[in-house]
Formats: sequence, structure tokens, C-alpha cells
Amino acid sequence: MGMRTTWTFLACSAFALLLGQPALAQDAPTDWEQASIDGNAVAIVSATTYTPIAPGAALDVSSADNSELANDTVELTSGTLKQHGFTISRDAPYALDVTTVLVRGVGQEQNVPRANQGTTRGDGYTNPENAAPGDDLTQGNFFDNTRGAFLSPAEPQRGGHLLRVSLSVYDRKSGLYVWRGMIERDSVEVDIDSSIQQMVPALLAHFGKALPPTAIPLK
Repeated sequence: MGMRTTWTFLACSAFALLLGQPALAQDAPTDWEQASIDGNAVAIVSATTYTPIAPGAALDVSSADNSELANDTVELTSGTLKQHGFTISRDAPYALDVTTVLVRGVGQEQNVPRANQGTTRGDGYTNPENAAPGDDLTQGNFFDNTRGAFLSPAEPQRGGHLLRVSLSVYDRKSGLYVWRGMIERDSVEVDIDSSIQQMVPALLAHFGKALPPTAIPLK
């Protein structure tokens, strides 16, 4: 009896010490995660350079997409490059391809695995294959959060709209890329037009240069 009491005391003490330990260090939040915590909208910009682009070089700016969004991005890209001293010309030695992608309704559960009820639970009362159609015990939605569940209810959409602008410059003579850049945001705090107006100049501020993924605020 004394030994059992001792073991019980040691177990309780160990549990109390465990509760008193500080939480384990978590991985640092990504730029988007930190922005979500802070309640700010950000875009992530990155770029890769392969060979130098001479200052004032001539470029032919175009997009394979003829949508209004793509055309607006091409116009803004051309205007911003002109402000930086570059020349825009159809017969330029460099071609700049503009790609603008908008995916509406990218949500917070995009990469979260869903816990769905299995086909067999071990007895006839909860096994849909053996239960009569419409049986209340097999209609309970405890785990399937696609329709709302008691244990993991479906949450309302709070994600934003993924907006991505990619710029790729290649040498028409060699056919090789000389520079590629991309900027994207996933937010509903800033509308699409305002985002484009801020994102394109932010990306072109690093035109011809290399840049690791970097967060920039959107207003």
C-alpha cells in the first residue's frame, strides 16, 4: 500500500512539473502569418537575375492573356519602366512577358486536412454499411466538417483572393531568361485595383536585381 502511494505521489509531481514548464518554441510565423496576426495586408515579392540588363534598355512588354486585368498590368508595367528610364518598343531585343493571376476565395482551410467519418466504426450501430438508411445514429455529423460538425464545425470563409503578378524577361536573340520576378498577395483588406497599383511598382523597384522573398505592406 505504501509503494502504491509513493508511485501515485511521484506521478502527480511529474505531471505538475510538466504543467509548469514553458511552452516549446514554435517555428517563427511566415510573413503572411505575421501579417494576419497584426491585421495588416502584405504582398510577398521575390526576383531572380541571370544576366545584367543594361540601364535604359529597350523592352517589348506584352501578355498572352487579353483580360482587362492583364492589360492593366501591362500598361502599368510599361509606364513604370519608362519612369525608370527604360524604353518600350515592339522591336526591342528584350521581351517582357506579363502574367497576372487572380484566384478568388482562397480560404484558411485550403491546406488543412479534413477529418471525415470512416465507413466502418466497429459495430452495427455506427457502421453505415449495416445500418438502415436514415438511421439517426449514422446521420450524426460529429467529424465531417465539410457540412459543420460538433467536434470540428465548419468555419466561415475568411481567406482572401490570391493575386499574383509574374514578370519574365528573356533575350530574343538567345531565347534565354535574363530576369524573372514575382509578387503576390492573399488578402481581402485591399481591393484588386489598389493592389495592382502598389504591387507592380514594388516589384519593378527590383527590376534586373535578385531579391529573396520579402514582405511589403499594402495600404
